[in-house]
Amino acid sequence: MIEWAPDETVWQQMYDILRERIENGAYKPRMPLPSITHLEQEFGVARGTVRKVLGKLKDDGYLRAIPGKGTFVVPRQERGRGLGDDLPH
Repeated sequence: MIEWAPDETVWQQMYDILRERIENGAYKPRMPLPSITHLEQEFGVARGTVRKVLGKLKDDGYLRAIPGKGTFVVPRQERGRGLGDDLPH
């Protein structure tokens, strides 16, 4: 569970932590993100919060969901430009 700061929303703090993990390589490009259940338990938040954070990370180009396969980290050089069927490798 995470120590939450009182001056920032829970979802924004979770977003910042996951984005930092992506940017610093803790979550490697083209690798699947942990499951929603895992993230719920790790952060001690509701499923809806996890979904909101993942949705924002997808909107911002950090993640890509592939139905039936999972949610994957988008390589830095491919963020912001339309991705074809190149995930995962």
